[in-house]
Amino acid sequence: MSMALYALCLQPLLQMLELRLPEIQIGRSARPVSVVAYADDMTVFATTVTDFTIIEESIRLYEKASGVRLNPLKSKAIAVGR
Repeated sequence: MSMALYALCLQPLLQMLELRLPEIQIGRSARPVSVVAYADDMTVFATTVTDFTIIEESIRLYEKASGVRLNPLKSKAIAVGR
């Protein structure tokens, strides 16, 4: 039950990121995405430097609204592509 509740609580952050970030095509048959989530893991795709500002602002707003805090020790930013 707790995982289902977590997924419901995470949905506003996922929607905010999907609306604010450009989508990218991964593979040939998949639909374009800007964020994917599975259980309590989330991957956000940034295509420009300004995307990082959008991501940070979205996380801070979500933290303020929900009381949830991002754990920086369990978070990573990895550059892929050019």
